[in-house]
Amino acid sequence: MSKNCPECGSSRVVEDDLYSQKQWVCEDCGSVVSEGLLTTTLSEESHSRAVPFFTSTAAFKKPCRNLVSGFSRLRALCRIFRLSSSMEDASANLFERAYNHPNFLHISLSKKQILAGCCMFHICRQNSWPVFMGTIGYLLDADNYQMGTIYQELTKSLNLQTTQVCITRMLESFCYDFKLAPDEVEEVFSVAQQRLVDQTSALLELAADTWILTGRRPFPLFLAAVYVAWQSLNPLARMKYSLMKFCKIAKAPEQLWCKSKDTINKRLNELLEVLCKLGRELPWVRPTDIQMNTVTTLVEDILKHRKALLIMAVKHYEKQLEETQTSQYSESELSDSKSSVQTQCKSPPDEEDEGCELPPDHWGKRHLFLPPCVRTQKRQKINEAPLEVTGDEDISDSEIESYIRSEEEIKLFAKARKKICKY
Repeated sequence: MSKNCPECGSSRVVEDDLYSQKQWVCEDCGSVVSEGLLTTTLSEESHSRAVPFFTSTAAFKKPCRNLVSGFSRLRALCRIFRLSSSMEDASANLFERAYNHPNFLHISLSKKQILAGCCMFHICRQNSWPVFMGTIGYLLDADNYQMGTIYQELTKSLNLQTTQVCITRMLESFCYDFKLAPDEVEEVFSVAQQRLVDQTSALLELAADTWILTGRRPFPLFLAAVYVAWQSLNPLARMKYSLMKFCKIAKAPEQLWCKSKDTINKRLNELLEVLCKLGRELPWVRPTDIQMNTVTTLVEDILKHRKALLIMAVKHYEKQLEETQTSQYSESELSDSKSSVQTQCKSPPDEEDEGCELPPDHWGKRHLFLPPCVRTQKRQKINEAPLEVTGDEDISDSEIESYIRSEEEIKLFAKARKKICKY
């Protein structure tokens, strides 16, 4: 079968076995024909361009070891929280962007692993996935403050928009960490999961109405609310158990309560204090009988009449405030009517004793429930004047004697020196 050149149409095509693979070449124009198909024509060779050597020999850059370690840690976290494949890929892409950013190039390996957890946390928040930053920090063995700092740097560097998850969804996932099912604990301690969630959410609504939740991290208040809700569902049998004992009974993870015991106790005291203020407004209870260690018996009634008790407590507080103001006014008139000869010299109050309490004329004194930022006044910094030391100051004899060693000190120093020289 004769072969014709597709370039010039000549039939003078011969076999050329110069290379390891046999080819058919046209003798007239020099085009190459292989197995009846044209691989290279003269027109293509005239319009082709040179390929640089570095392009033809270029190889893909392998990722560094720290990046590979970060990817593996990130995907392990995603599988622990059972994220979808799309969320896992989005977390990996975000981590690659952050890893190559100039602000995160020269940080330590531990911080790069925390960065991977922050990327996953951001994707979870974008998809309304109820995950706590403290839980991720516990799995990474990282401090909450350090993780929060890296997360803020991440959002600032990559210009990310942060979103908040519904507090109810976060509460549901939080309550599942407690093992309080009937088949897991004794009947005295067991409680239905949904009932615990409903009671805790009602307490959180009360905390939001009384400004306890404002500006606070949700996790410590969640644990305090769960503890009070668990006690209120069977108060006579559970009042004697402390918060730490409850965590051990419910087999709560240690990251929930070990690292922030003081903060959790503060939120618990604030919540119990609010319950006491509202419990004193119940008409069938004597106000003197309301105490913080027994107020859990009235939680059901307080939550049932929450709005009415809030209004009554505020009105009662305003009424008491007016009575105290009128009594103070009358006392001031009586003191002015006395003889001006009898004067009493009173020392001004010590500023250190007042601490961070509000001054008497502050507007916050007129309200029963206040945000944390208003309830206490920030302590003002005292700028002390720097000491001016020139080196030409006079030195007293007592100061000179304090620098001279006594005879006993000289003997002790000699003994110690001998012992040291032996070794």
